[in-house]
Amino acid sequence: MQTSRIRSLSFGLSLLALMCVLGLDYIRSQRGDEAWLFRPRTPGAGEGWTDQTPGELVLAQIQAVGVASDKVSQYRDSEGIHHMMLELTPDQYGDLESRLDRELPRVRAQATKSRRGQEGGKAYYLWQIEDRNKQLLSLLISCRTGPDPTGAASRPGQTQPAMNKVAIIIDDMGNSLEAIEEVTRLGQAITVAILPYSRLAHETATIARQNNLEVILHLPLESLYNYYDNNHTQGIIHSGMDADEIIRAVEESVGQVPYIDGVNTHMGSKITSDPVLIRIVLEQLKNRGLYFIDSRTTAESVAFDEAQRMGIPSAFRNVFLDSEIEEGFIRSQLIRLFRHAQQNGSAVGICHPSPETLKVLRENLHLVERYGLQTVFASEVVH
Repeated sequence: MQTSRIRSLSFGLSLLALMCVLGLDYIRSQRGDEAWLFRPRTPGAGEGWTDQTPGELVLAQIQAVGVASDKVSQYRDSEGIHHMMLELTPDQYGDLESRLDRELPRVRAQATKSRRGQEGGKAYYLWQIEDRNKQLLSLLISCRTGPDPTGAASRPGQTQPAMNKVAIIIDDMGNSLEAIEEVTRLGQAITVAILPYSRLAHETATIARQNNLEVILHLPLESLYNYYDNNHTQGIIHSGMDADEIIRAVEESVGQVPYIDGVNTHMGSKITSDPVLIRIVLEQLKNRGLYFIDSRTTAESVAFDEAQRMGIPSAFRNVFLDSEIEEGFIRSQLIRLFRHAQQNGSAVGICHPSPETLKVLRENLHLVERYGLQTVFASEVVH
């Protein structure tokens, strides 16, 4: 009796396993993949599969909806993921979405879509497209929604209350395209400070500009602390240079980063505490119509005061967000920045593109609304 039950159970399990194998084989055939027993399904009229990659298909559809080439940028990161950044009108977005919904199955790919926020009259969307080989294509799309992103119409004679401002500058950019993509996904007014001579300076500035972020030069200046690696950064301005050498170094650094609106200081405590040396630097910025942010890496800095005397639009850093790379500390510093802006009308925070910092920004920047603030570019807090 017991043996009979065991045999029946074994037969049932074997039959179930066989049905699972046949089912999976049938699914493969219906997707057009090579199967063991079933013939691959022939596509019906109008749904023929193509040998295009998802990236090639998306580029073809972008062109079909009339998106200008300067509204598209792309790169492939170190993990092989293909990234595209697009600027679209609402009509183009709707047209592209319907086309991709229809065409992606032809390359056996599927898309996961999410809305990533709204800022400055633009909505941001992230599409993650995966093909049958698990190859990823990431689309970051900005879509203009109109002059009032909240959708609230003002009544005649009604004025919107002024909001206090908080400017966040992310330093040391230019060495990672993943970092600039993370920053664009924040959907906020962020100022990107790019190191001259960094290996991806031009690409980072281009992506920032295409996504309506503000770009500034992160100018290396000699530190009081004579760390060899720090004080031998390429392009750094040393206290031992004469005026002509300083002028030439500033010119060469400015030429390394396109689209800049201003400059802030990288290290620099030895230069920014010397009024003679910093005035030589500031004179070059004034000649180019650039604003200046003193990062205040030393309490002895005179850079902001000198910039003010010279009539250069300028401001200084109020809070370093990530002087300790720990999420709890970074979040507390972000709240400190918000409170400073509440009390003083505006505030400048500086941070760096570490994974911990970007995570804190991603999860907490929405708190600006709770504090009655708006995020702005650094150019909007200089005076």
